[in-house]
Amino acid sequence: MRVIPFRVAVAVGLISAAVLAQQVLLTRMLSAVLFYHFTFLAISLALLGTGVGGVLVFVRPHWFDRRPLTSTLGLWSLAFGIVLVVSPTVLVRLDYTYNNSITAGFAVGFILACLISLVAFAAAGIAIALVIRGYAPVVGKVYAFDLVGAGVGAALVVPLMWVVSAPTGTVVLGVAGGVAAGLFAWPSVPIRRVALGVVVLGVVGTVLSTSTGLNYLPSPYFVGVKPLGDQWTPLDRVLSYAPPHPKRSPFGFLFYDRVYAPIPIHHRGTPYPNWKALQTVPESIGLTVAHHGNVLVIGGGGGRDIYDALSSGFRHVDVIELNTAIVDMIDTTDGSFSGSPYTAPGVHTVVGDGRSILASRSTRYNEIHIGFTDTLSGSSADAFALTENNLYTVQAFNEYYDHLKPGGILSVTRQYRLVGDEGLRATVLTLQTLEDRGIRDPGRNVVVLTGYDQFGAVACTVLSQLTPFTPAELSEIRTLAAQRKASVVSMPGGPYRLQWAQLHKATNLGAFCTTYKFNVCPSTDDNPFFFNMTRLSGVFQTLPKSYLYTIQPFTLLTFTVGVLLVLSLIGFSVPLAMMDPRSRPPTRRLVYFAAIGVGFLTLEVTLIQRFVLFLGFPTYALTVVLCSLLVFTGIGAWWSSRWRDPGRALAIDLGVLIALMGVSSYLLQPLLGDWIGLPFVARVLISLVMLAPFGVCMGMVMPIGLRRLTDDYDGALPWAWSVNGFASVFGAAAGIFVAIEWGYAVATLVALGCYVVVAAEVVATRWGRARGARPQRPAVAERTRSGVPV
Repeated sequence: MRVIPFRVAVAVGLISAAVLAQQVLLTRMLSAVLFYHFTFLAISLALLGTGVGGVLVFVRPHWFDRRPLTSTLGLWSLAFGIVLVVSPTVLVRLDYTYNNSITAGFAVGFILACLISLVAFAAAGIAIALVIRGYAPVVGKVYAFDLVGAGVGAALVVPLMWVVSAPTGTVVLGVAGGVAAGLFAWPSVPIRRVALGVVVLGVVGTVLSTSTGLNYLPSPYFVGVKPLGDQWTPLDRVLSYAPPHPKRSPFGFLFYDRVYAPIPIHHRGTPYPNWKALQTVPESIGLTVAHHGNVLVIGGGGGRDIYDALSSGFRHVDVIELNTAIVDMIDTTDGSFSGSPYTAPGVHTVVGDGRSILASRSTRYNEIHIGFTDTLSGSSADAFALTENNLYTVQAFNEYYDHLKPGGILSVTRQYRLVGDEGLRATVLTLQTLEDRGIRDPGRNVVVLTGYDQFGAVACTVLSQLTPFTPAELSEIRTLAAQRKASVVSMPGGPYRLQWAQLHKATNLGAFCTTYKFNVCPSTDDNPFFFNMTRLSGVFQTLPKSYLYTIQPFTLLTFTVGVLLVLSLIGFSVPLAMMDPRSRPPTRRLVYFAAIGVGFLTLEVTLIQRFVLFLGFPTYALTVVLCSLLVFTGIGAWWSSRWRDPGRALAIDLGVLIALMGVSSYLLQPLLGDWIGLPFVARVLISLVMLAPFGVCMGMVMPIGLRRLTDDYDGALPWAWSVNGFASVFGAAAGIFVAIEWGYAVATLVALGCYVVVAAEVVATRWGRARGARPQRPAVAERTRSGVPV
């Protein structure tokens, strides 16, 4: 048919919105119990489900032709809604625990979670594939509603996550599945009634999920102990616990996903706890040496760094905290024992991204203090981004130095060893930044200290300034280190101990970091993965027991990719074995859709990460970047049907898109860096202007290709759709791998290469004059029971 009913179009948008929102919620759920390396898993599962749905519709069309099209759409939407309502009850009861190794139990639970989620995404994928097949003449409009719906889902899931937990949000999305089923199958009264039942089931499930423990996801910490506070946000799940042993260890605990921060016990009106009570041995020394004035604390955590600054004599403390839930939890929920550090006298707290807020300020500080500010959890708000990694780049350190007063100190504290030599990499990063600023002998400006924290782990603090440390300052640091039992491992004139001795002997930083056993080369905004120090050659090596996490991050990532690829091969190859190879389009014609899948997802991953820093808050990356990118892609898909000469339109479109990618690969990041200090509204408008051409151009490629394919191979649209879905799974994983290993500029060039392949395929098949083209399957209308899609 050449017209898609409005109710069907709206239902398509609803399904797509629910699928996109479920990707985010599933990511949020898994990152609450796993590490950040699983952040791309949910979108990969969604794409895999799309591929499975498309290939099933193509290979076994008679399975879906026993009823009128809209009735079949209604039934699969019902399946999608029911699985969403029921699946959280199962997912929260799986065992996701592992002790620094991938055990058989963890693997089984993890794969089961993937399969359960895949069922829901596959049901939605079948529904979308059926719509595309049934309304092939207007596939551009169908694709447009699909993308715009996904964009709306990206926008709405953020406020949803402020209100309910991720498991409860999944149940809420089941209601959308029921509504879509009713719209699809409106002429069928029985299906409409069942759809109403699913809506009611979703509403009841939501009430039970919020008022009972039905869908409560247990914390991997303090098993059996009820937390004082438990709040889900788009960034993290934040939990707080009262001090378990106040007399032996005067700390409560704050957990945000898989990261923790100690909460010092303090009561208003009493002296602030000092470095000894806080057990901040090396990081407290910089606060003492710095001239008392004002200090900036990036990442207040549980309040320990704030109290450290106040007890060191600072009377003006600025704090930038990424998550408002952390501030609320510490100051309100835990206020009875925490002393509410974020609102203590002289403390001024702002919620947002540290670099973006700092770039918008002209204030200069006596010290900028960054103590253990990190995250090993996934930020579902930007889906693929490791947000705090943007704090540990050459460009970030330059920003910090620009905001120091003369003689001001930058103090950065990391673990000595965690998933690599973090303290050493922070040192190399500091030295490289100072060298880039024209300082000939940056070693004179850097002091490195180590000391034990309250858990017996070794912390490493790197102190630096733009001028060499004076003899008096070095003497004071030595005295304080001796008094507080900290070790000096690197100081102008010595001593140089441990790995820092090897660093001191190196002829230059480049030679040292490229030959060291870990990748400790300076991270940049183009490659901000500070915490990943594993080279490809060491992916499957286990770290020594002296490291806190003996399983490599890359190993977990590789395991996840392996599971996805196996599922993809099963979902793709098994249906293929069920059909005659002669009944599907030739492989060369499907390269077009595979290349789109890899290229689109690789570019999406890259753009999301790059705009997170620019917009200043990870949530905005989802709301602004992903939403606008999808909406503009939908506009491009709609616009593609307006061209009288689709071949010429495709040629122009691909040329513009390839040029955009080439220019943006190396120019986009510097531009965003120059404009990061603009007002937020201006940055949003700039983002929209920059993203619009990418979205419109990418939106035109897919529907034009689908119409071109259906002209030559009738009935092949679901097959092409599935190829695109499976390739997108690879694209999501490949984008992460390429970005981690070679940076976002190279990842953009990989996406560019994919669209060059698309252009080459168009030229090779000679648009409009494909030889040997023939109808491969009966017309769609002939395969429906009623003769015409309804």
